[in-house]
Amino acid sequence: MTDVYVSKVTSAGQISIPKALRDSLGLGEDYVVIEHLGDTLLLRKVRSVKEETLAYFESEAKAKGLTREQLEKTLSRSKKKLVKELFDA
Repeated sequence: MTDVYVSKVTSAGQISIPKALRDSLGLGEDYVVIEHLGDTLLLRKVRSVKEETLAYFESEAKAKGLTREQLEKTLSRSKKKLVKELFDA
């Protein structure tokens, strides 16, 4: 069974996320996304642009049967090429 926590919404619209939940999600001073789904609010941690980008490429690579090592090599080569093109380095 899932643990249930109750938090109060303050007059400023703020809520506290219980420590046990923050710890389990690795939430510190992070940003979160709040989605409105009917009578439910879905709260999730925002990943960094780097994490989001890597997750995207990992899913694409997996669909094409590439290993993480192959993906990292490809991204490394692409990054070097892009930096050279953008900054003529």
